[in-house]
Amino acid sequence: MVGAVVVHAGAVVGEGWHLRAGEPHAEVHALRAAAARAAGATLYVTLEPCCTHGRTPPCTDAILAAGIARAVVGSLDPNPAHCGRGIELLRAHGLAVDVIDDRACALLNEKFFHFMRTGLPFVHAKWAMTLDGKIATRSGDARWISGTASRAQAHRLRAEYDAVLVGIGTVLRDDPRLDVRLDGTWRQPRKIVLDQHARTPGTAALLHGAPAIIACGAAAPAAAVSALAQSGAQIMPCPADEHGLALRALLTCLAQQGITSVLVEGGAHVLGSFFDAGLVNRATIFVAPKLCGGAAAPSALAGRGVARMADALQLQDVAWHTAGDDLMVTAICTKPAVSPAAHKEPQ
Repeated sequence: MVGAVVVHAGAVVGEGWHLRAGEPHAEVHALRAAAARAAGATLYVTLEPCCTHGRTPPCTDAILAAGIARAVVGSLDPNPAHCGRGIELLRAHGLAVDVIDDRACALLNEKFFHFMRTGLPFVHAKWAMTLDGKIATRSGDARWISGTASRAQAHRLRAEYDAVLVGIGTVLRDDPRLDVRLDGTWRQPRKIVLDQHARTPGTAALLHGAPAIIACGAAAPAAAVSALAQSGAQIMPCPADEHGLALRALLTCLAQQGITSVLVEGGAHVLGSFFDAGLVNRATIFVAPKLCGGAAAPSALAGRGVARMADALQLQDVAWHTAGDDLMVTAICTKPAVSPAAHKEPQ
């Protein structure tokens, strides 16, 4: 996600943004809008201009051809093979280039930056809960905790991610579709189920629409795996340990299929396992003004958790928004709650 603005003599003369992969980059759109007024102007761009041939020609070529005199870059290319090369090329051709390393520019592309730097998909944990931290009543009823405005926001989140992930418990209990259901045309995410023993029913709603990935362990019955494959699911063999499917190995497999971001929606054991393993990069919680009570009512995060408050997961860049009567809280997760080797993943 990149934006660019061309400024000449204190006035904006061109602006553009990257619409989708394979189409001209933001700088090209902005320079085309500025036309001849780009000569001697300043280009502001949120991400370092590319200097290599990919799906499109190098943006540095377009910048030089337009006669831009100065460039202000909000963030460097996170790809180690390309980082700084576009800046060096522009400077070598006489342009003044300022790199401001802006926090907002980095957050704009947090999913892409994380994937390029780690090789693993960006993991965003999302759930809805009552004010007393419950994700269902003692009988398991969870529809609906949040209001219609929150649920619409949740669908928009799905559209921003390559895939949505749940555990087999959620599939058997709720039969979710895991798709985006909003007016208009939206990108549909892949659907992923952590299902060590291949218990997903062939009639599951998520097997319709966008392709579903069923992550299974080696002990999954061959007949069940074959039936799921015949239902149209992609079977992804995943290593397991004494706690269940190995989450880091799972993310590596997903990255190999080009999945760069995953929205983890539950249930409580799956959410807790991702937190215990230190794999959550961002969390969004919808808090409804309701109270369930009851010791048997499930809380949002199961798993191992921490033994000391000093070890609690620290959140940064916390933001609060209202969504109807609900409170939407989103924040960056900065460190694992417990040692990744100690995570527990009941499935």
